[in-house]
Amino acid sequence: MGNIELLAPRPVPGGTILARAGRPAPPPALVAALACEPRLVAKHPALGDFLRRQWADAAFMTAAGMAEATGLPTTTLVRLLACLGYPGFRSFRDAVRAQLREGATRG
Repeated sequence: MGNIELLAPRPVPGGTILARAGRPAPPPALVAALACEPRLVAKHPALGDFLRRQWADAAFMTAAGMAEATGLPTTTLVRLLACLGYPGFRSFRDAVRAQLREGATRG
C-alpha cells in the first residue's frame, strides 16, 4: 500500500479543527496525513480544505464529483490519494465511510 505510516494519528499544527454543528469531526487519520504532507497541501490547497471541512461528503461522492468539488483533474486527485496511502478512490471512500460509522456508534 505504501505510505501507510502517514495514516497514523499525529497532532495537527495550529491546534484542533472544530467541526461545524451537525457535522462529524474531521477524521484524525486524514487530517494527520495532510499535515504530514505539506507539499500536497501547498500544491493543492483545495483538496486539503475539502478534506478538512467536507470530508464526510466524500463518503457519497465519486472520484469525478470530488475532483470537481476540489477543482482538480480526476487523475490528479487519484494520484494524490495514492500518495496518502490509498490504492484507489474506492479505498479512500471506504475509509471515510468507516470513519462515519465509527462516529455514529460513538454518538
